[in-house]
Amino acid sequence: MKKSYIILIILIVIILAGIISIKPIKKSLSQKNNEAGMVFYNQEEYDKAAPLFEKATKQNKGFVEAYINLAKTLLILNNNQKAFETAKAAIQLDNKSPELFSICGQSKINEGDYNAGIDFFNQAIEIDSSFSIAYYYRGIAKANLGDLTAALDDYKKAQELDATNAEYYESSVVVRTKLEDYSGLIKDYSKIIELDPSNTEAFYQRGYFKLNINDFEGAVADFDNAIKLDNKLGKAYYYKGLANAKNGKYDDGISSFEQSAKLGYKPDISYFNIGLAYMNQNKTKLAKEAFIKCISANKEGEKAMEARNNLGAIELMNSNFEAAIKVFSGILEINDKNTDALFNRAYSYYSLKKYKEAIPDLDKCIVLGRTNPEVFFLRGVQYIAQNEFKTGCADLQTAADAGHADAKNMMGTYCGGYKQK
Repeated sequence: MKKSYIILIILIVIILAGIISIKPIKKSLSQKNNEAGMVFYNQEEYDKAAPLFEKATKQNKGFVEAYINLAKTLLILNNNQKAFETAKAAIQLDNKSPELFSICGQSKINEGDYNAGIDFFNQAIEIDSSFSIAYYYRGIAKANLGDLTAALDDYKKAQELDATNAEYYESSVVVRTKLEDYSGLIKDYSKIIELDPSNTEAFYQRGYFKLNINDFEGAVADFDNAIKLDNKLGKAYYYKGLANAKNGKYDDGISSFEQSAKLGYKPDISYFNIGLAYMNQNKTKLAKEAFIKCISANKEGEKAMEARNNLGAIELMNSNFEAAIKVFSGILEINDKNTDALFNRAYSYYSLKKYKEAIPDLDKCIVLGRTNPEVFFLRGVQYIAQNEFKTGCADLQTAADAGHADAKNMMGTYCGGYKQK
């Protein structure tokens, strides 16, 4: 009988234990508000999340997780001072949390107090040397203080600790760009692409820096990938054109420049580069058309004047001296101090035996500071052609003294030989 009672008691305990065990643990209001806040936080509705996290901290003044969530949200909302105060209050509850010290540091650098930020990041790293985000933000602070090498070291450490965070590489490339570390930039952009193969800008940037180290084929491949992701990306076509042109693939370059011009990316410079590509192929007629398009696209653009000079040079190459004079005269109407135009127009006049017209242009070149031996030689030739031997020989002497071989030879014919001073 006694044994039966014992068994009965055991059964009752087991049943009661089962009943108790299946009862759900009742969540506090602070936990509920914290969880509700996280729902909004994850939906990026930070203005709705913040009040819920704040309620949770008031309902449970020892709830560190809620303080952290509130401080992080306030940072995103650019309420840096309140984020700092919230994190500092939480540090009184848990002074071994690297995240809280990091939040304090972030609030300080957001306000421009980089040295104070670094102090907090140092404390976070002292607590946990594997806390990657502290190295990352400390790198940002150092970069803003101009200590680029130290900043890069911090970014590298953050990457070493967490190779999956693209932000660590994206900040690194900013510093590497300032340091002109092209190989490092290519490496970082390669990692960004590995993390996100659909990152159009990363392909474009990697191509751009490959172009800077003369890896023309590698650059073209990256620009092609960028174009596959966005076939309206004018700058990718433009720099693909540059890579091909520099690699001697002029037709491919022309095709890309035409596309960048069509998309409105640097249309004047695109046409200018098309003109250069045609000139390199001795296709002067097509080159002229391209330079004219360059000027039409932007008459005041950085390449417009150079395009005009090239138009004049083409006319000179083709011995169309009257046409060349017209082009160079047009340039001088815009800028009467353009010594290239002055010299080339003088040469055109000389070629047409209009010596008197040539000399004033050469005089002006010299007054404007263009005193290379070619100018004195050409002016000396004009004077000799008009039988003004004394003046002509003086110019030839100046050119010969500067090493102009033709001037020396001409002096032998018209000036009794070259006499070295």
